[in-house]
Amino acid sequence: MIKVQPFRKPTRGLALALCALLLSAAGCKTTRSSTTLEQEPPIVAQSPEVQAEFEDAVALLNAGEYDQAAERLRLLQAENADDRIAQMAELYIARALIGDIDARFKAMETGQWQALSPEVERLLAPLASATTVDERVRFGAAAYLALSQALNAQAAQSASTLRSYPGPSMSPAILEKDRPWIWPLIAEGLQQADRPAEAIEAWARTFEALRPKPAPDQRASGSEQAPGDAPGNDQPSADDADNAQIQAYADGSEDVEFGDGQSLTPGQVMAVARAFDAADALEDRQAAELLNAERPFVRALATWAYVRREARQGIDEREQEALLEIFNENAPYFLEMGVASRAAELSMTIASLSEARRLVVGALLPLSGPNRAVGYRALSGMLIAQQSFHVAGEPAVTLVIEDSAADPAAALQRLVDLGVLAVVGPLDGRIAAELREPAADAGVPMIALAPEAIEGGDDERTSLLFRNFLSATSEARAMATLSFEQLHDRRAAVVYPDMGYGRVMAQAFADEFRARGGQIVAEVAYDRSSSNFVDTAKAVARANPDALFIPDSGSKIAQLSAFMAQENIWGHAPDKRPGARAQRTYVHYLGTSLWQDPIVTRQAASYVEGALIPAWYSSTFDDADTRQFSAGFEAVYERGADYFEAFAYDSVKRLRELMVERGAGRTQTLVSSLRGNEWAGGATGRYRFDERGEPIRELRMLQVKSGEWAAYERSIMTPLHRPAAAITDDDGSSP
Repeated sequence: MIKVQPFRKPTRGLALALCALLLSAAGCKTTRSSTTLEQEPPIVAQSPEVQAEFEDAVALLNAGEYDQAAERLRLLQAENADDRIAQMAELYIARALIGDIDARFKAMETGQWQALSPEVERLLAPLASATTVDERVRFGAAAYLALSQALNAQAAQSASTLRSYPGPSMSPAILEKDRPWIWPLIAEGLQQADRPAEAIEAWARTFEALRPKPAPDQRASGSEQAPGDAPGNDQPSADDADNAQIQAYADGSEDVEFGDGQSLTPGQVMAVARAFDAADALEDRQAAELLNAERPFVRALATWAYVRREARQGIDEREQEALLEIFNENAPYFLEMGVASRAAELSMTIASLSEARRLVVGALLPLSGPNRAVGYRALSGMLIAQQSFHVAGEPAVTLVIEDSAADPAAALQRLVDLGVLAVVGPLDGRIAAELREPAADAGVPMIALAPEAIEGGDDERTSLLFRNFLSATSEARAMATLSFEQLHDRRAAVVYPDMGYGRVMAQAFADEFRARGGQIVAEVAYDRSSSNFVDTAKAVARANPDALFIPDSGSKIAQLSAFMAQENIWGHAPDKRPGARAQRTYVHYLGTSLWQDPIVTRQAASYVEGALIPAWYSSTFDDADTRQFSAGFEAVYERGADYFEAFAYDSVKRLRELMVERGAGRTQTLVSSLRGNEWAGGATGRYRFDERGEPIRELRMLQVKSGEWAAYERSIMTPLHRPAAAITDDDGSSP
């Protein structure tokens, strides 16, 4: 399980974890009800006038005006005692007396706990127990009573209150804003009542309720910053994030969180842990039934329980294949839950089954520690490959997952002991270099997902190490080649951020452009922390270039291009040349794959029309391999893939094709096939490996066309065989 870093301030997720764990000391039994509360309509008053008064009071309650809300509700209850809305009013009077739940849990965390007014329980207890009360109110009152008891540190009473709760279903009487507090109480109550299947569903609902809301994205705001205006003091600049992004891109470890891009909250981690406890208590029949559940969270837990139990039963070949299909279908959801280690354990279980026709591929990735985010990204792509290409009746290619964070050599040895034919990973070139010799000794080829060429190793065994990933300097050289050879530019300017990545990319472009006979008319460095690029733009205008290369992020391009436009420098289509009487200086804008950001087309499309950038992967490309990967990835993860997932996918896909379709079921045959000159196709385009194990790739391009990113009809072969400088941080050290 992932390690949760402590927060500086108490958080709602942490408070929810405390809330639910308060119940874990008490046990209770219950009988199951078939009632599905959330399918019931809300209770409404007998007259529109009374309903309007009630809604006004609820609005005050939702706004945190608890005293005013209670006063309004008491008056409404007194004047409409015979109306069914009176029961709801009494329920919400008690809710108003509870007050700010967030603040109360934070007070508990900081040792400033104060008991709730006894009136809360006096109001809620009769509502929760009376059979004459509408069940929507009755179970709503039970939930609020359990919450109030948890706030009073009464764990046993809180659990007892929920003993007859009708399953993982939320009463419509519970306010929407309170549901994230209520779900873990329901889940814990069901779990302690020995109702594990229902508890898992409730933990799934808890996990969803606690999903962090995306932070407002300045880049998606649609507002344009005027050239020269610095960000306001109340709006954090994106420069710090961009600086980290482009340097991390340079060393292949762009730091984004797994799943939907957000870290799991402590409450979500608690929900996952308790759900796995419930899964261990499932009966065989229950686990099998939950494999067909609607929620992926539930299916993942059922997979955990079902596969482990079935694997211990001495099952036959057909049943083993069925287990592999179940794992392939549901393993991606373990990543969304932050528990790749559980998927890794299941993969080991399946690989250990005695299946003569089973072919095993190892995944060696950081699934814990500071680099787990990129490990999760790579694994997400691999699991899509595993899911997409398993065909009944063919030899089963099993993906076995190992964590490389603590001891990469030991992790590799465990994979070798399981009989893997090849390994995809690691992600770090230095680790790959360290594992080169032990992998060669074992006769197991490795496809590393590492940036730039892996140094060292001059004997013939180095051919067992291959690299299938992007190369930042290859992008720069490719753009120089395209500019000179295909766009027929002869004068180019380079504008670059004054940092390690920017300097190396600028040099790679300039060296390649000059080597092909072109002239670099300006090399202009700029400070990324600045927001005023007037001098930068003026320097470019004086040079009057045909092409302008800028290796920076999309957000910075949006700024720079606006300043260029102020100096009358505009982009134009690749197939156009400026007329002799043109009033503007037209250039071919050239960038890197970091430009592949919606902000470029949203804020700078008119400035950089015709701009060209290399793209290792983009869903914009319309070939069959890209379509298959993009569709499969989005269907499972409900988000678009990035280049990291695509390279990992292609690596597993290539091995699977060689093993199954080409019959390369031995390591020697597999290595020979990887060394061959045959081109492979994938979501990252066509590629093969040279004699050093380096990728030779058809690097595709994107173009800004009519305000959108569009596929460009031409491509460039990489690598261009010129020595590449190492990308280093500003202090000269390798990133």
